[in-house]
Amino acid sequence: MGCTILLTEHVKQMQPEMTDVQRAFWVGLTDQRIANIWESADFISELSPDAKEFLRRADKKKIEELESTLRFMDATNIVWKFLWVGGATIFGLAVGIAQFWDWLSKYFTLKIK
Repeated sequence: MGCTILLTEHVKQMQPEMTDVQRAFWVGLTDQRIANIWESADFISELSPDAKEFLRRADKKKIEELESTLRFMDATNIVWKFLWVGGATIFGLAVGIAQFWDWLSKYFTLKIK
């Protein structure tokens, strides 16, 4: 609350020099709003230059495209994992059948005439 009180007092002193819009802006700055502004500024300052440039040029269509691409990539990863596990299972079954066939051939022989 301390910051808000200081701003309000400062605004009262400068009233003749300010327009109604300026006065409303300064009076409307609460401690929570100032904290939100600082948090947003910190977030933006930590972005890479490429991310900042993307956000400057981004419009709603590009953001929707990015979201769609990310959903597609997630789905692709799920399918890829399924295929990888399925391929490993088939390979394991083939090796197991070959081992079983080898063990079976030691005890049983088939003579073809």
